Amino acid sequence: KKRKLLYCHHPHGIISSGAMGNCEHLHLFRLIGGPFLYHWSPLFRMGAESLLGCRFGSASSRDLHGYMRKGETPLMLVPGGFHEATITYPGHERVYLKSRKGFVKYALRHGYDLVPVYCCGEADLFANPQGGWGWRFWLNNLGIPAVLPFGSLLSFTGLPLFPRRGVELVTAVGPPVQMPHIQSPTAKDVEEHHARYVQAVQRLYDRLAPQTASKGRKLEIW
Repeated sequence: KKRKLLYCHHPHGIISSGAMGNCEHLHLFRLIGGPFLYHWSPLFRMGAESLLGCRFGSASSRDLHGYMRKGETPLMLVPGGFHEATITYPGHERVYLKSRKGFVKYALRHGYDLVPVYCCGEADLFANPQGGWGWRFWLNNLGIPAVLPFGSLLSFTGLPLFPRRGVELVTAVGPPVQMPHIQSPTAKDVEEHHARYVQAVQRLYDRLAPQTASKGRKLEIW
């Protein structure tokens, strides 16, 4: 029997260039993003679907439950969301995962395996001032991305809000982390399988980083 897959892309970066850059494969996925972009920005949704060739979806609990209940596969999600975008900083590899467990709960409830995906180079595309975490995470929780990105004045447009040139993005996909199908997972179930997933992300990063400009950087798990 074909197993259902939820691909989890890390890190978010400022604009998730790594997730959107694998255009030759995106037509296979429903790419799940912010509920606001899905429900209130039809031009963005239509542009994403026409330019990237993928189906776009919403990461709200109701919508995600709907996709999984129907058995749609494969799905792709960026679990770190705006919090992970906010902590993005050149020269550092960071994922926001310690408190992000909802996607694991849904995977258990609907019988989806989790596939870790990591993109080295994503964090180096933009500068992003650090600190002020309290108010910035508060804005993130309101659906407002608290990022202050600055790319490069030497980009092909000459505008600072475009990515830095010369940054190589290298993406690796790990083996699926098989999840049991538990219709009503307990907090202990979620904790156990979340830990398994975090370990899988760490193994994937440890395998990928030495082959990239991220060699020598420790993966920071927030």
